[in-house]
Amino acid sequence: MRVAILLTLLAAASSVAAGQTNIKETAYARSVNVGAFAPCRGEDVSVRRVSEDAAMGGHNLIDYAFKNNSSSPCTLIGYPRFELLDRSGKVRRDGRAINSRRLPGDEIKEAPQLIMLEPGKEAGFRAYYNSGGAGYMGKPCPLSRRVRIKAPGTRRSFELREEIRSCRGVLISAVRNSRSQ
Repeated sequence: MRVAILLTLLAAASSVAAGQTNIKETAYARSVNVGAFAPCRGEDVSVRRVSEDAAMGGHNLIDYAFKNNSSSPCTLIGYPRFELLDRSGKVRRDGRAINSRRLPGDEIKEAPQLIMLEPGKEAGFRAYYNSGGAGYMGKPCPLSRRVRIKAPGTRRSFELREEIRSCRGVLISAVRNSRSQ
C-alpha cells in the first residue's frame, strides 16, 4: 500500500515538473543581467520611430528604437509595453500589444535575448497591425493618434504621435539588436 502511494506521488510530481520552466536557464539569464552591466533605467533611454512598411491587405510594420543616452553600457531583455491610446489618453479597448516571437514577414521565431547597449547605441523592436486594406468590407477600423511605449524592465513611459488604424490589435516583437548599429 505504501509503495502504491509513493509511486502515485512520484508520478504526480514528475508530471507537474514536466510543465515547468527550466530553473537553471532562468537563473542563468538573471545572473547575466545583473553581472557585468546593469539593466537600462527608464531615465537613461529614449525611443524613436525609425521606419514604416505597408503592404497590400492592410499589413503594416513600424520599426522603433530605444537609445542608451547614458555614459555607461546597460542591458535590455524582453518585450516593450506598447499601447494604443484613445482621444482622452486612455488605453484603447484591445489597444495593448500582444508579445510575439514571430511577426508576419519574419523568417524565423525569435525568443527574447539579452541586449547590451553601449552609450549612444540603439536596440530595435517592431510593431505589426492590420488596417483592413483593399477589399475590407467592415466599418472603419478604430484610429489611435498616440501610442505609449515603455522599455522592458523600466517604469518610464513615452508617448509618441502615431496614427495607427488597427482592426485586430497589435503584435510586438522583443527588443533586438538594431540593424543600423
